[in-house]
This record gives sequence, C-alpha cells and structure tokens, in this order.
Amino acid sequence: MFTLIIYLQYISAADSFWSGSHILSLWLLGVIFDLMALLLLYVIVQCLTAGGSSPAAGYARQRLEQVAGVVNRIDYGALWFAGTALAIMVLITFVSVISRAIYKPLPDDITFAEWSLVLLASVMLGTLQGREDHIEVTALSDTLSFRWNLYLRAFACLVGLAAVGRLCMVSFEEVPDSFLEITYGSIYQLPAWPPRIFFMIGVAWWLTRIGIQTVMLPVLIQLDMRNALGTFDPLPLLSQSGTGEGELGELDIDETTTGEPGIGGTRGT
Repeated sequence: MFTLIIYLQYISAADSFWSGSHILSLWLLGVIFDLMALLLLYVIVQCLTAGGSSPAAGYARQRLEQVAGVVNRIDYGALWFAGTALAIMVLITFVSVISRAIYKPLPDDITFAEWSLVLLASVMLGTLQGREDHIEVTALSDTLSFRWNLYLRAFACLVGLAAVGRLCMVSFEEVPDSFLEITYGSIYQLPAWPPRIFFMIGVAWWLTRIGIQTVMLPVLIQLDMRNALGTFDPLPLLSQSGTGEGELGELDIDETTTGEPGIGGTRGT
C-alpha cells in the first residue's frame, strides 16, 4: 500500500535531479512501511480473540508471543546498530581531537558525528517504546490500581499515536525536499537526505510499536479481569507493568521458560 502511494506520488513523477540512490531510498521506505503495516495488522487480528478464555484465544496469545520473539531479535539488531553508531561517533570525535592537536581536525568530523547521533536516537525509539524503558513520571499512576494504570496507558498510547503519526507525516514530506540539500557546514558538501531516511524509518517503527501497544492493552485489561495475566508474557511488544522492566537480556527468556510469571507478574485490582 505505502509502496504504491510513494510510487504514484513521488517516483512516477520524479524530478530531473533525482539520482538512482534517491529513488531507491523511496522504494526502501515504501517496502519498510508496508512490512510494518503488515506486522501491525497481524497483531490486530490476533488481539481480536486473545483476551478470551477459549482455546482460540490461547492460540492467539501464543502467536502474539511468537511475534514478540521476532520483534525481540529486531530489538537486538537495533541495539547493535545503535551501539555501532555510538562507537563511530565517539571514535570520530576522539580522532578529530587528536588530529586537531597535532595538525588539523578531520574533514567533516562534525557532520559524521551528527549523522551518528541521528542514527543512535532514531533507531532506538521503537525499542525503548516497546520495552517501556523511557523516563516516566509516575506520581499519579502510582496511586492508581493496576487496571486503572492500564486504562491510563491506553489513553497515553492514543495521544502518542496522534502525535507521532503527525511527526511521521511531516518527516516524510521533508525527505524528497532534502534530495537537493547539502548538509550545513559540510566541507565536502555531503547530502542531507541519508540521516533523514534513517530518522524516518526510526519514527515509523516507533509509531508501529505504539500502535501495537494500543491494540494489546485491551487484551491485558481482559486478562486482568480474569486474573490470568501470569499466563501471558507479551514482551517486548508490551510490558505488563509498564515500569520499564523489559531490559534486553536473558532475564526475559528465563522467566518465560521456567513457567514463572512474566514481567509485571499477576496483579489484582
């Protein structure tokens, strides 16, 4: 769907100054957007029955946990990618400082450091959202019951969908416009569009993870009403507790395989 829209609105009427890399980047965005949309659609279909007590609901929850396993591997890939970007940024800064003291700084060192920072921030947006490891102010939510916390999180996800969805629209409109731009201050006149592509992918993945949480929270609410939360561990799609306890590590796997309650355990109302 997104690939077709991008083709009809942009690629089929490409400007004369667009190169093959410009068109390829738009195709890449379209394919990635479609894959994210399919993932979200699959989760929505499974969530339609996952909150019940029937065998079909149990199978749906198992399929959601399988999806969580795939997303967990994606998160590990994002972690390594972001770590590589951070290492490159630190290495460029270190070498440039040494070069500045000896002779002169590396050409475009600031530009590459800025690009690495964009990669580091954008790639981790979806991972942090899915595992709810972002900073939270819980002065109000700490006074509420677990079920009301779920309602509050669902409302926050709806607000996040609107805000991040708008950010996606604005960011995508700037991608074709950046094909003619040169990075400000670049000695070798490096293009401005590569970091915008990565930022667009990161924000779209962030929006997808918020959408997944929005449709999965009603499942947690239904399971909580039946005191069956301990039978379902949806990390890293969604944390039961919402307290940022979904760190990347072997702990998630150990708790699942040993039969103990997942992150957040079983809470009453």
